[in-house]
Amino acid sequence: MRIKVDKKKCSGCHLCEMVCSLFHLGVINTEKSAIRIQKDDLDSSQNIPILCNQCKEMKCLNGEEVREGFEKKRFIWDRKRAERCPFDALTVFGENAYHCDLCGGTPQCVKVCTPKALRISKSRIQFPAMSLLACLTASVASSP
Repeated sequence: MRIKVDKKKCSGCHLCEMVCSLFHLGVINTEKSAIRIQKDDLDSSQNIPILCNQCKEMKCLNGEEVREGFEKKRFIWDRKRAERCPFDALTVFGENAYHCDLCGGTPQCVKVCTPKALRISKSRIQFPAMSLLACLTASVASSP
């Protein structure tokens, strides 16, 4: 499972950041959240939610002898892992990095995202949606 982001729908309300820190730490502190909203002020003015991609091969754990399955379930990590993330997806505050643990299976950020910019995806690979007719037409057109 992972959280998919539709950045076009994000309003920049920061509710996802607040509920993340509240759920995990019992306080509202957006700097201690595993999701952050990045605003592109210079180009598109879009609000872009950034969080762990739940990569199949977690490069952030390279060089460590750890069980990935166990580490995926942890919220607070050492900040050194954030430096190894190729997507810059881990929030760092002090000596800690904040990692999306999917709230144990029920991501709270998805629940509070009223514009529906965040949604749960069960698969790791997303293919463009095609109707059955379009698939058959493409298949017939490409056959000799």
